[in-house]
Parts: sequence; C-alpha cells; structure tokens
Amino acid sequence: MRQSFWKVTIVMAANSIMVHTAAVAAPAADTPSAAGEVAPYAIKSTYATPETCDYKTEGVFIVWWDKKFDYATQAVETLKTLESVRDECLGTYHMSDPPNPQAGYYYNVYLHNGSDLFKPQGWAMGQGTDENRYPYLTIPIGYATTGNSGLQHEGFHIFQYKANSPGFVYRGDSQWFIEATANWYAVTKHPQSKEGFITASAVTANPQVTMWYTYENREPGEKNNWQRCNHLYGMHIFLNYLTDVRKVPKAQIVEGFYAKTSLLPQEYLSRQLGAAEFARLYADFAAHNVSGFPDFPAGTEARAAVELKNYGDAKDVHPIVQTYANEGTGGNWVRPPKDYVTRGWGYNVYRISNTAAATYTFHLKGDENGSEGAAAAFQGRVVVRTGAAAKEYPLTMSDAATGQQKVEVAATDADVYLIVAATPACFRGNQTYLYEVKIDRN
Repeated sequence: MRQSFWKVTIVMAANSIMVHTAAVAAPAADTPSAAGEVAPYAIKSTYATPETCDYKTEGVFIVWWDKKFDYATQAVETLKTLESVRDECLGTYHMSDPPNPQAGYYYNVYLHNGSDLFKPQGWAMGQGTDENRYPYLTIPIGYATTGNSGLQHEGFHIFQYKANSPGFVYRGDSQWFIEATANWYAVTKHPQSKEGFITASAVTANPQVTMWYTYENREPGEKNNWQRCNHLYGMHIFLNYLTDVRKVPKAQIVEGFYAKTSLLPQEYLSRQLGAAEFARLYADFAAHNVSGFPDFPAGTEARAAVELKNYGDAKDVHPIVQTYANEGTGGNWVRPPKDYVTRGWGYNVYRISNTAAATYTFHLKGDENGSEGAAAAFQGRVVVRTGAAAKEYPLTMSDAATGQQKVEVAATDADVYLIVAATPACFRGNQTYLYEVKIDRN
C-alpha cells in the first residue's frame, strides 16, 4: 500500500500489475502449514526462480532472495512472523487465506535490498498482485526480523485480500480502514511502544477532516503532504482507542471484512456499536487526543509531534481554531473560519490559555443540516490540562446539536479546551457541518 506508516513509500496498490518475468512452477512439496495440516503447495513465482534465488518455505509462505546474498536468517524470521500473523488472522479473527494457497501455491514473499536482481522492479514495502493474479509481498531487508511492526502490518494485509464485503474495498471512503486496521493490528503486538503511534500527528494536525480522509478522496485543491497522505494510517489511533482503552472487542474491528456487507467500515462500526455509543466514543477519542493520549504509551504525544515536525508541512497545520487568553468569546457567538470548519466525523478545538481561577460556561449550537443537506449532529467535550494531567467533561446535549457545560478551573490549570465533534448519520463524502460556540468566563 502507498505512503506506508512505516515511512517506506509503497508503490503498489492491491490490484497493480508490474513488470514481470516468466512464471515458474515446481513440484509440490508436503509442508506443514500454520494450522498444523500438511498441504501440497507448489511454487509459482513471477519474479524469482530457483536458479536465480535461494528460498525457504514454511506453512503457506515461500520467501525468496537473490543468491548473491545470504538472507537465510532473515527469511526464517520473516516466515516465523508471517506464520504468527496467519495463525491469529485465521484462528482468532476468522479471516481467509489469500488465493495462492487456496489454489495450491505458496504465497510469495521477496526480500530485497535495492541493489539485487529485484532492483528493476522499483520495490519498496507492500503487497502487489502479479501477472498470475496472485498477491505477493515485497519486504526491504531491514524489516525482515522477528516481530517487526512493518512486517506485521503487511502480513495483516495478506488476510484482507479475500474480504467479501463490497463496502470494504480499497478506494474512496472505505480505503482508510484497510490501512488503519493494519496499523492497529501491528500496534496491538507492541502495546508498550510509542513508535506505533508516530502518525497520530497526521490526525491531530487537521482534526477537522473526516474520519475516512485519504490522499484520494480529499477536496480539490487540498495539499498533498505528509500529514494529508498519512491521515488514513494515523486513524488507527481511533481503533486502538476503542480496543485498548474502551475495551471494544478486537474481533469487532476486523469482522466487517468478511461480513458480506455493503456498508462502509465506519457505518458498519456504528451499526455494531450503536449509533449513540459510536458518537460518544468518537467524541471521547477526540478528547483523549487533546488530553495528550494519556492511555497510550508514555511519550506518545511528544514522539508524534517530532514526526510532524520532521516530515510534515508546517503551513498546513490547523489543530486549534482560536486561542483565548484568560477569557471567553466576550459574549459573542463565533463560527469557525473556512479552513477549520469540521466535516462529518471530524472535530474542532478551541483553547483558553489560563493563569487564573475562573468558571467557564461553554455553549454549543449547531446548524440543523450539513452543507449538502444531511441532518447534523454534534458532541462536545471540555478538556482541562495541568501539566501532564488532564480532566475531561462532556457537554450536556439538550438535542442533537445543542449543548452546554460549566467548568471551574484553578490558576494552575494552564490550558482549557472546547472540542466540537460532528457526528451525523452520514458516513461518506466531505460534507461540512457548521455550528457556533459561545464561551462565558465567570
């Protein structure tokens, strides 16, 4: 997949056809699979032959590398990792093998280093489809280690390949979920590592865009930069918040791939969790982001900020709509400007820089409909941060678009935030949902 979370630019889409060599078929071999059965898998490769490459097999996988190099150890570690992913995907999540082993062939994995016989292919890391219409993985040699997060991410993609849900295709408003779930899966294998959350800043840099925002369904004229292209990878933080913090069953995140549903992933999750609960969880997730990711590994917020600084576009960062110093909106109702207005299942943040004890009352009043006529709905949250500590308060909503909350703060509470999340029943497109807020002090 493209623009990998693992900072490798992936050049293959799921259905790409690339430059090919001749396919090779070899006699079948009895090889124990991950599930313990003996399966007679045959070799069928577009890019490698036993004359040009060494290889190792285990279960349904065959790992190839250029004979000029000794990658036997890396091949064993790759096989061990992929077999572990397969065990979980098939045994726990009830996903499906890709078409290769279903047809009696090994699934091909190619280890490459940029200067071997695979160099003309221009490979990075990702899954492609060869001229035999079978998927395969290309793995840079640096990622071919036991339990490597990037390898687990790509391994998870293998078992999405035969998904039977039309609503979960790799395009449009469902594309995000394929990448977000692969990142989610890899992060679940390394729960104490802040490195798994480096693309969180791609979400918080522009929280006003949709949950399903990608580099392919963005609005005309929007920038093509690191944070925009990695938003779909970064949205795994919502899925990890659901499972790791709010204890939504992990299987519930994955089951939609094989549910034969035409619903988009975000709509499917809303149906499964309940519309009101899904909206509440999304607003709580937004508050968790603003609170500094307190339930993720220590250092997550700072590590993600470094990634944005190093790779992002500083001219395209919109985390805060407006900052006020020891005051509210002066009795005025205010609306977000054009570059900030929230889209469906996006959110806005207002900040008060605070140095004095005060009581703030937050008012939210949303428009009845979105920009394309869909019925609007909102959730509001207030976050009070004191150093690394944070407290979160929900706005009391009197209807789908109107809410209020009063919060007392101390002089030591340095930052007070109002979060407005758009949570309509519409789960596609870039429709915007306008509202106005009023913040009263004392």
